[in-house]
Amino acid sequence: MARIHPGGHNINLRPLVPVVLILMMMGVGSLQAADRAPLKDAPVVWYADDNQPIPVPEFAEPGLVPYSLESFISRPFSRFFHPGRLGRKIGSGYTGRRAPNVNSLDEVINSTWFTNRIGLFPMDDADVAKGPGQAEGPDRSKPWVIIGAKTAGVTPGFRIRDGRDDVWLLKFDPPNHPGMTIRSGVVSNLIFHAIGFNVPIDRVVVFDLEDLEVGEGAVMKLPRVGEVPMTEANLDSVLQATNSIFDGQYHALASKYLSGKPLGPFNDQDLRKDDPNDTIKHQDRRELRGVKVFGAWVNHFDTKMHNTLDMYVGVPGQGYVKHHLIDFASTLGAFGSDPVKRFGYEFGFDLTPMLGRTLALGFHEDAWVYLERPEGLSEVGMLDVETFEPEKWKPDIPHSGMAELTAADGYWAAKILSAFTVDQIRAMVLQGNYQDPKAVDYLVNTLRGRQEKIVRYWFSEVPPLDFFQPAGKTVHYTDLAVTRGFMEGDGVQYRYRLAAVNENRETEEWSEWTESFATEIPLKAAPPTTSDHEFLAMECQVNRGRGWSSSTTAYLAPASGRLVAVDR
Repeated sequence: MARIHPGGHNINLRPLVPVVLILMMMGVGSLQAADRAPLKDAPVVWYADDNQPIPVPEFAEPGLVPYSLESFISRPFSRFFHPGRLGRKIGSGYTGRRAPNVNSLDEVINSTWFTNRIGLFPMDDADVAKGPGQAEGPDRSKPWVIIGAKTAGVTPGFRIRDGRDDVWLLKFDPPNHPGMTIRSGVVSNLIFHAIGFNVPIDRVVVFDLEDLEVGEGAVMKLPRVGEVPMTEANLDSVLQATNSIFDGQYHALASKYLSGKPLGPFNDQDLRKDDPNDTIKHQDRRELRGVKVFGAWVNHFDTKMHNTLDMYVGVPGQGYVKHHLIDFASTLGAFGSDPVKRFGYEFGFDLTPMLGRTLALGFHEDAWVYLERPEGLSEVGMLDVETFEPEKWKPDIPHSGMAELTAADGYWAAKILSAFTVDQIRAMVLQGNYQDPKAVDYLVNTLRGRQEKIVRYWFSEVPPLDFFQPAGKTVHYTDLAVTRGFMEGDGVQYRYRLAAVNENRETEEWSEWTESFATEIPLKAAPPTTSDHEFLAMECQVNRGRGWSSSTTAYLAPASGRLVAVDR
């Protein structure tokens, strides 16, 4: 186990500007090299030691208004004027440093934030459909006892205790869009779980009035009235007002309360100062950067910090903080009482497109103007393939992790998305319990189309040459674009060259390029390694008819036969 640690006279300065720019450009290579640890012939690190016992942190939940102001104003301002970031951008387009929570194979390390699932391990249809567990939802051995309720806001909700004494929250759709948000919330919850995030158990449940009973002392909050006792009579009226009735039964999303003590949401920037295990700034965590790619797939525009939750897990003083994403109801084109076309296309306040519309004088329309809900599918929100451009997708509130997304981060996220098959997508959509089979078909086809756009975009930015496997005198690797069916394999060429390198990836000489139609590297003619250059570097590129790609380089320790690192 290894802990992961993440620096009055007028003077004419104009002549110094070129010098400064040159120095900044020269420094980019060393900056990128410094991001990578020296090569080491040792097992690859897969687990972060971030679950050490700590005292219980204090509950904290910043207000939405100050968080929004900070996200829209101070954070973008500080990023724009950060000299190191500007230097990297001028030098090579490298807009941020390498995520510190990745191992030498460029994979995210398992932690209290993220667990590798479909990206690295096989999952069948049943696995993705099961999600975090309890596919049946709340236990039905006894009536569900209502222990609290809310009627304010867009939708009402009930807190219930099931037959196992587990507490769940029942959430309903907006009355004018029955079936839309609860189903999208369950489907996207399953998607984010399969990706690797910690999420609650969310399930669509179907029940009758007789399946509920009002618990002793239960109250509900009414707007402009406050708390009033809950009775069987007002329970019936509240349920009727939800309009979540299909074939005479109520449909709701049941979300199981997470285990542990709630600590409030986690911020998408900086650290939780009262958690000693939290040592990597949140905007530098690859999985949080990758939410931009994952969110684009399902149009999860509502990624504000208030849709996250930290839980203290374990006995006080012996537990640790576990980090969750929660509430996926505003996905797949759904949003509150009325879907809004521009969500996913612009920030909530986005000056650039606003100015563009003003200057266009009506002669140019934004892509989202043409977005429409699929005709006749009342359970489906505004989600399509035609107007979707992966690289232009935006959340409603700027997200610090997304702002630091690098090409390597984007490729990692797209690689995970590419692992989802059409059958797995359908298995997850079916868990939404859509009443119209056409809605299922529409969402499966739309998610597949958006997936293809995302994967093709990022696989064009970073060559998808991955999963290098030494086998005797040959190293095999995979072209994920071809094997996963996102690009044609006919006529695709590959080439590689080899070099003996030291721990700092330095070499005296590279071999000539060798071209091939196979994704394998014979090692019979590999240059010999020495005590000064004990690692073998294998630089690979791909040509799909538009010239050679950028490189992916894998490093082998011949002494042990171990693959020790991959650079992109």
